[in-house]
Amino acid sequence: MTKSRLEAFSDGMFAIILTILVLELHVPELENSSFAAFSASMIQLAPKFFAFLFSFFIIAIFWVNHHHIIHQIKKVDTKLLWLNIGLLFFSSLFPFITAFIGDYMMNPFVVALYPLNMALSSLMINALWKHAFVDSDLASSTLTAEEKQTRLKRDRMALLINLGSAALAFVWVPITLTIMVVMPFAFVVPEFLANKTEEE
Repeated sequence: MTKSRLEAFSDGMFAIILTILVLELHVPELENSSFAAFSASMIQLAPKFFAFLFSFFIIAIFWVNHHHIIHQIKKVDTKLLWLNIGLLFFSSLFPFITAFIGDYMMNPFVVALYPLNMALSSLMINALWKHAFVDSDLASSTLTAEEKQTRLKRDRMALLINLGSAALAFVWVPITLTIMVVMPFAFVVPEFLANKTEEE
């Protein structure tokens, strides 16, 4: 498989995942045409909408990071293909888990699934990056050995936080929900700046 074919296949999969995600937002049934009925239906829909909004943002982060990685890859090998498939597999579970949480937002077993899948998805994309930039010559990079180690340490930290937040769901669900919301902002900005520096 060529790099362009890998990129096209992955972009298509991410597009399908986002499409399935929005299909979980079902039009509510209004009892009548009053504002009270409309408000009640919107309040009932709110958990699903916010779960959709958050997941859309999360999947977008994975797609942007995936784009930056593939953009710098010169060639592909079998291991890279399977790591990419692993990332797409766990990413494809987000619509199901999002819908599940939208219905049972305070159920610890359901909520724990989200950071667990985040951890597995992150594990795949981090392994993809490591294989391309550290373990092989598939990608052209100006990163120093120290910068690569810093990236690997940050990836391990994110993995541990996700696994920890999954466990905390069984202590108090709001803790896990808070960590889930804060984590993307804590990691996406440094990731964006790092990718921008690499491209320059």
